[in-house]
Amino acid sequence: MRRYYLHQRKGIFYAELVTPEGRRLTARSTGKTTESEALLIVSQWLSSGIPKKGKEKPVESVIGLSDILKYIRKIDLDENDAMKIVESLKKKDLVDFTITKKGNGAKLFLDFLEEFWDYTSSPYVKERKAYEKNIGKRHCYEMQRRIQTFYAEFFEGRTLESITWKDLKAFSIYISEDRKKPDNYKGNFTEKLSQAYKNKILIAGKTALKWAYQNEIITTDPTARKLSFKGNPEKRRVLTVDEAAIIFNKIQWNDRRSYIGNLLSITTSLRAGEVLALRKSDIDPLKPVLYCQHSYSTMDGLKTPKNGETRKIPLLPEVKTKLLELLADNPHNENPDPFIFYGLLADKPMDQKILINGLKAACRAANIEPVVFHSLRHFYSARLADKMTADQVMRITGHKTRAVFDAYADHVEDKNIEDMREAAAQVFQNIIPFRKVG
Repeated sequence: MRRYYLHQRKGIFYAELVTPEGRRLTARSTGKTTESEALLIVSQWLSSGIPKKGKEKPVESVIGLSDILKYIRKIDLDENDAMKIVESLKKKDLVDFTITKKGNGAKLFLDFLEEFWDYTSSPYVKERKAYEKNIGKRHCYEMQRRIQTFYAEFFEGRTLESITWKDLKAFSIYISEDRKKPDNYKGNFTEKLSQAYKNKILIAGKTALKWAYQNEIITTDPTARKLSFKGNPEKRRVLTVDEAAIIFNKIQWNDRRSYIGNLLSITTSLRAGEVLALRKSDIDPLKPVLYCQHSYSTMDGLKTPKNGETRKIPLLPEVKTKLLELLADNPHNENPDPFIFYGLLADKPMDQKILINGLKAACRAANIEPVVFHSLRHFYSARLADKMTADQVMRITGHKTRAVFDAYADHVEDKNIEDMREAAAQVFQNIIPFRKVG
């Protein structure tokens, strides 16, 4: 006697179960769109009963294991179907989690991660480029470094398909433990990682696993449940107004390019890579305006700025004069569009270390606690926010912490530029040596 009837309505499989007495029950939706998944639901109903509906009694077990196995052998199953059956068994704790399917899911997890973050051959990188989403060589390199440093020992021998959320959780605990500096280790070493850096380590694996699931390489998403470290990131120290006045007024800098680059950053909020990327064409010849169109790194060369946008930025006239003077001194002016912060070669700007080390040296010379270069950007944002709305400041700095700016962040009106320039003039009137008041 037939135990059930399975049919499809609008893509969903419905089952009519047959009682031992031969009575067909009302069709029930399995909620599944594939026959193999619907079959598993039916088998559960037949073995355990289905919820009562009206006056009907729960269906007793009317199908045995041999019937299920016979049906599975009869229907066409692909690898994904088979893994879905296995996943159902996993949930009942009847099989081991190391079971994997054929193909890419059986690849070693570490090998997959290395290939995933290989800038030249990664399908993930190619996909982002195709959709014009920003990704750089430096980013991929840093991810590979994290894989080699933190993932290699913990996940050795594990396959991609075998990784679960529990594994990621165990790994998060592993990287939270105090670390011991290896013998003969050269360079900086941190015994205890910050919360923010541990999140960056997790992202290296979570991004790859989520992509693998979305592309049907693995059948379950180990990242579906939230896993991240909380905690307030350590705030960068920001110069006070008096300290900034000393550094840019009283201290003799060793490199003119470093001085002007740091002065430009603190008066415009440009990032280090954006400063280095500036070329002659980025200075408006008629207005005190700068166009931030690129960023620069040694691995990527010129690339789009962070967040993939270009920005129009107000320049204090005195700072524009300094940039033009530096441009006039460029030994590579035979180049039709030379870098403002020139280096030894015509096609490359100066080393970023000149910017960073110049600021550190100036702080030491002034007996001021050193700050990182990026803190100049925070100085600009904080001081301008005292005089302007957050919206106005964010349009200039390119911050993306408010989704509302995504639609118009690179469409800054001239009035906003002028308002920001006037506000900046007030903020920096006692910091820039040639703009003193009082």
